[in-house]
Amino acid sequence: MAQDAKEPKPLPADRPTPGEEREATAAVADSRAALSLSILAGLVILATLYIARDVIIPVVLALLLALLLRPLQRRMRRWRIPDYASALALIAAVVALFALGVLTLAGQSQQWLGEAPGMVKKVSRMLPARPSPMEDLAKTTDAVADLTRSDGENPPLAVEVQSSDVAYTILGVSSQFVAASIIVFVVGYFLLALGDTLMRQAVEAQPSFMGKRNVVQTVQQVEQGISRYLMTITVINIGLGVVTGVAMWLLGVPNPVLWGVMATTLNYVPHVGAFVCMVVLFVVGAVAHESIGYGVLVAGTFVVLTSVESYFLTPLVLSKSLQLSPLAVILAILFWGWMWGIPGGLMAAPLLTVIKIVCDQFQSLYWLAALLSGESASASAANVPGAAAQQAA
Repeated sequence: MAQDAKEPKPLPADRPTPGEEREATAAVADSRAALSLSILAGLVILATLYIARDVIIPVVLALLLALLLRPLQRRMRRWRIPDYASALALIAAVVALFALGVLTLAGQSQQWLGEAPGMVKKVSRMLPARPSPMEDLAKTTDAVADLTRSDGENPPLAVEVQSSDVAYTILGVSSQFVAASIIVFVVGYFLLALGDTLMRQAVEAQPSFMGKRNVVQTVQQVEQGISRYLMTITVINIGLGVVTGVAMWLLGVPNPVLWGVMATTLNYVPHVGAFVCMVVLFVVGAVAHESIGYGVLVAGTFVVLTSVESYFLTPLVLSKSLQLSPLAVILAILFWGWMWGIPGGLMAAPLLTVIKIVCDQFQSLYWLAALLSGESASASAANVPGAAAQQAA
C-alpha cells in the first residue's frame, strides 16, 4: 500500500509534457520576435523609400525604361548590332523624343495654364446658381481681382513677366528635373548595355546547376512579361492619345496636341487618369464654345474612347494573367502617390504589374498574385505559363 502511494499519478493523455510546453513557449516567442522584426524592417524600408525618393524614383524609371526597350534591343541584336551600340541608339532616340515633346508643348502649356483661372470662372458662371465649390472659387477669383483694382488715387502696379522661361518652369523643367532625367537616361543605358553581363553574374553566383537554371528561367519570364506589358501599354496609350487629339481637333477644341499628350500620359494611371482627363476636357470644351452642352459632348467623346480602350482593346491585347484588380490599382495609386507624389502615382500601375508578374513566378506567392488580380489562387496559377509544371515538380 505504501509503494502504491508513492507512485506518481500519470498525466492526462491530452496534456503536454513540460518539455513540450517549453518548446511551444519558445516557438511563440520566436514567432513574435520574427513578426516584430518584420514590422521594423517594413518601416525601415518605407522610411528609406520616402527619404531617398529623389534618387530611387529616377532609378525605378530607368529600370522601367530598360524593360520597355529590351524587346527592341533583342531585334537589333539579330542584326549583329552590339548591345552597347543598340543601347546608345535607343536611349538617344528616347532623349530626342523627350526633348522634342518638351519644346513642342512648352508654348501650348504656358498659354493654357495662363488662361485656366479665367476658364474655370467662365464655367462656374455657366453652371446653375447654387452654393458649390465652383461658386466659392469664383468668389475667390473676384476677391483677388479686387486687390488689383485702382481706388482712383493710387494706380495699381502693372506686373508683366518678360522671361520666356515661364513655360519651362510650369512644365517642371528645373535643375532637379534635369538632374533626374540625366540619371534616368544614364542608368537606363547601362542597364541595357550590361543586361547580359548582370545575368551571367547572377547565374555564376548559384552553386548548383538547378539553381542556375531556375535563375535564368525566372529572370527571362519576369523580363519578358514586364517588357511585353510595358510595350503593349505604351503603344495603346500612344494610340489613345493620337485618337483623342484627332477627336479634339474635329470638335474644334484648341490645343488638340496638348490634350492628346495628356491622355497618353495620364492613361498610365488607370481609372484616375481617365477621370482627370474627362474633367479637364469638359472645362476646355465648355469654355471654347461657351456652352455646357458642348463641354459634355467633348468629355463624353473622351469617355467613349477611353471606355473602348479600357474594356475592350486592352483586355483583348493583354493576356488575362496581366489584368489587375481595380481596388488594387486604386490602393497602389494612393500609396505611391503619398510616398512619391505625382511620379509615384504615374508609376503605380506599372510597379503593381511588376509585383504581380514576379509573384506569378513563385508558387508560394500565388495567393498574392490572385489578390492583386481579384481572382482565386487556382485561377491565377492556371493563367501563369509553366505553373502546372512548377506544381508538378
